[in-house]
Order: sequence, then structure tokens, then C-alpha cells
Amino acid sequence: MLGIVLSAGSVYGRAGRESNAGNRSAGDRKCKGIRMMKKNKVVYLISNGDFRDSAGVVCWPKQEETLKGVKAALAKLGVEAKVMNSYDPKRKHGFITKQCEGAAIVSKLDPKAPVIVVLSCWAYSHNVSGPLQAHKGPILLLANFDGTWPGLVALLNHSATLDRLNVRHSRLWSDSFTKDPLFMKRLETWCRKGTISYDESHLTDASKLKLSSAALSFGKKLAADILREKRIMGQFDPGCMGMLNAIINPAKLGAAGMPVEYLNQSDLLAEMDEVDEEEAQAHLNWLVKKGTWFDWGTDQYTQLVHGQVMSQMCMYSAAVRMAQRYGLSSIGIPYQLGLMRCCPASDLVEGMLNNADRPDVRDYDTGKIIRKGDAIPHFNEGDMGSGVPQVLMHDIYARKGMPVETTLHDVRWGREYDGKFVWVFLISGAAPPAHFGGWKHTKVYRQAPMYFPLGGGTCSGVSKPGVITWARFYERFGEIGMDCGTGEVVEVDKADLQDRLNKTTSVWPIANVHIPGYGRDELMATHMSNHITIGYGDILQELIATCLHLGIPTRVAGDVRHTLG
Repeated sequence: MLGIVLSAGSVYGRAGRESNAGNRSAGDRKCKGIRMMKKNKVVYLISNGDFRDSAGVVCWPKQEETLKGVKAALAKLGVEAKVMNSYDPKRKHGFITKQCEGAAIVSKLDPKAPVIVVLSCWAYSHNVSGPLQAHKGPILLLANFDGTWPGLVALLNHSATLDRLNVRHSRLWSDSFTKDPLFMKRLETWCRKGTISYDESHLTDASKLKLSSAALSFGKKLAADILREKRIMGQFDPGCMGMLNAIINPAKLGAAGMPVEYLNQSDLLAEMDEVDEEEAQAHLNWLVKKGTWFDWGTDQYTQLVHGQVMSQMCMYSAAVRMAQRYGLSSIGIPYQLGLMRCCPASDLVEGMLNNADRPDVRDYDTGKIIRKGDAIPHFNEGDMGSGVPQVLMHDIYARKGMPVETTLHDVRWGREYDGKFVWVFLISGAAPPAHFGGWKHTKVYRQAPMYFPLGGGTCSGVSKPGVITWARFYERFGEIGMDCGTGEVVEVDKADLQDRLNKTTSVWPIANVHIPGYGRDELMATHMSNHITIGYGDILQELIATCLHLGIPTRVAGDVRHTLG
């Protein structure tokens, strides 16, 4: 056993993580929650959505389909469903799009009323999570298990955000609702008790596992270096996407040797203006010579055009120089709310930053190339919960002489393939080309107008087969933690690959991943985010040892825990 003492109040002793009935004491929750649910046969449904009406219009038919399934399931249990927000003919959808709208709806509820947040598409969790902080009744996050927009990603994000805000709640998901016996059983339990509990035996406290002496020594040395030298993390405008789980208490980060440099995206725009056209064109020429394929068009409103990519090349130079100026170990650009109205997407830029093989950028003052031959870890969407493991994994890979590239992905969807549950990990275009086998396997498509009105290119490809280490850092109920494990990127056949892309977002980078012992229901029950961080190669023991020496409580998920038990 690893002789490291975890801090008091860590996540491991918190039984039944899904228990919920507001912020009352445990005894009060148990008694009053059950009585209330038996007496009250009405459950209130809330449809949360994206800030952007353009997304709401496209996604509303799927939401109507999901609401229909939820109402049918409740009716089968003899429970009336009252929909709190319905179709708005002016906006052509019925989603909550802002926190003030969420607050207005929650204000109409009895403070002890049972609430279901119904999710079928990406939604800004703060629209409802803030208003629900003072709610005393049971809260259920219910999603369709469908890769289209997708609801399950929103569920994981909402759950992590509510955890970050210390709000008890339950999770539930299904791909067929009334035809899903386990879903119906769990929904009935929630309707009676106001809570759903899940088996967490797939998780193990890492401090109870046996690590090699080499890994322990490695982790001790790296942790000491981090605590002494620091790894400053540059986070632009945190929270602008509503992912409050992406914001970690800076006191806790600093205590682990990873202080935050809070940056403003307007300053990134100003830095972009300093990059001349010749430098930007040189970056684009470099990508083309490397074999990168661009899906060029002529209509800037629906297609990828030269000007969009030139703006991205300016952003790339600006981000590299800002990382150098502030001495950053990593950088995170949220992009969407804010920059989406000012410049093309950041995704191609992010893929370039995350890749060791990337165009040179010179320091204005010294004329020297900045971090040549090294990746500058970029945590997509400004998600610090990915930034922390990306920094740790980068340092571990570098010290072991392994490829340093990391990325986060959305846990987008998954299904059986060749007798295994294979996840679709997908992100909006920011994975490093090294994960695809290099720039010659990289394709740049225009981002979808419904999310990205000013366009910009993705950094897209199919992740190559191989062993991976995955991780997720988080803060919940005032305590930080790290979940991690190993898995493999699986090579699926062409027909299955295309079908997976068609059922999700075909222009985004994909990794088809099998994590033994961490399949659909295990991950959906306990994963601490909609995001998961991956890198190639098994560095699990070194990651665990480093985390524990930094004072980060760590859990190992999936079957790999048995090899260390």
C-alpha cells in the first residue's frame, strides 16, 4: 500500500453520491423526501438549452422527442409531468437560454417540488444550476443516451457543475425510456424516494493500491519539482460557456503547485492584431506542406475560406507568445461566448498548440523560437479539469521520453463493437494531429454555422489504435480529486466508423475508445465531467504517484485497478 495520507473530507467516504433532496441534512432528506414524493404526484420538467437560438432551433425536435419519452415513462408510473417551458413560436424552440430565464422558471416552483432537468442537446448548465442552488426538493438530471446533439454530454456537464456548487442531485439516462426496464426501475425509485444510488465498485481509492518503487520515486521527484518550480496555468475568461465545473478553486490549485494566471480573451484579440499577414501565411503554408487537407470553399457563411484560416493562424501566434510572456505551462481558450462574435473558431489553433510538431513562432524580444519541438498543452473550452491532468501527463511523458501530446474529448456516445463497449470520444476540433498519425492524416473542415457563425477550421482526424492513459480532475463539495485509468483506442471498420461520425458530428476529431470495466453505465453513473483527457501510452502508475504526492486524492476506474490491487 502507498503510505500517503489523504486529506480529511476526501471523496472516498461519501456513500451514495446520487442521493439528493436539496441542501437539507441527511436525516431530513431521507424522511421528508420520501413523504413528499409519495404525497405529490406531480413532477416538473425543465428544458435547458444552448445560449444560441440557432442551436435551439436545430435541436428542438430532438428535445420534443425526449420530452415525449419522459412524460410517457412518468405516466406509466402514475405520475403527472408538468412542462415548465414550452415552444416559443418567436424563437422557434422552447429551451431556456439564459440564467435569468432559468431563475424565472424556478421561482414559480414550490421550493420542495421534484424537478427533472430534461437534456437532449448541449446546454449551458449555469442556466439552471445557479437557480437550483437554493431549491430544497429532489433534482433529477435526465438525458437521452444519443450522440446527435447530445443529451448525455449535457447531463455529465450539469452533474459536475451541480457537484461544484454543492447541490445534491441524481442522474438518469436511457436510449429507449419506457422500453428500458432498468431505466423505469430507477425512475420509479426516484419518484418514491427522491434519490437514485449507483454501484461504485468500479472505483478504487488509489492510495490503497500497490505501485512499483520506480513509479513512487518518479512521482515523488516530479511532484517536488512542480511544488518548487510551479506550473502556471493560463485560463482565459473561465465560466463563459456555463461549465462551472471547469473553474477550480485557485487556492487548491496553487497548493498543488499549479497556480492560475487569469487572462482575458479581449487581450488575445489585441495580440492577434500584432501578427502580420506574412507570418500568418507562413504558418498556413507550413500546414499545407505537411500534407494537411483543407476543405476550401467560397461562401464564408457556410464554407471554409482563406480569411478564416488566416485569422486562426494569427491566433496561434498570439497564443504561443502569450504563453511565453506569462511563463505558462498550459493555456485554455473557452472561445464560444465572446470570441464567437469576434473571430473564427479556436479549434485548429488548439490542435496546433497541443502538437509537438507545429509551426515556429519567434519571441518578439529575443528573436528565439518559442518552445520548439514541444507541445504547449491547451485545455479546450478553458476547462481546468482537463488542464491539470494535461500538464501532469505532459511532464510525465517528457521525462519518460514518450510523445507528449494530450487532448480532452467529450464523452459523446458509445455502443457495442466486436463484443466490447466502445466509446465515441469527440471534441470540437482541437485534438493534436500526432493522435491521428501526423499532419498528413489531418483534415480541416469549416465549423458548423449553428455554433460558429464566423466559421474557422477544425483539426480533425481519426485517432490511431493504441494504449491510452485517461484522467479527469475535478472539485466537488469543496474537495478536489482525480479519476484516472487506462484503455485502448480501437480501430473499427470503415462502415462502423462512418456511422459513428454520422450519428455525432462528422467534421470533428474522433477516438473510438474501450475502457475495460468503465462502460456505459459505470461511466455515466460516476464520471465527473462531460470531458475526459487522454494521451498515448500507459503512464498510470506515474500519474497516480505524482497526484498523491501533490496531495490530490485519486481514484482508479475500471478493470485496471485489479492489476494494482
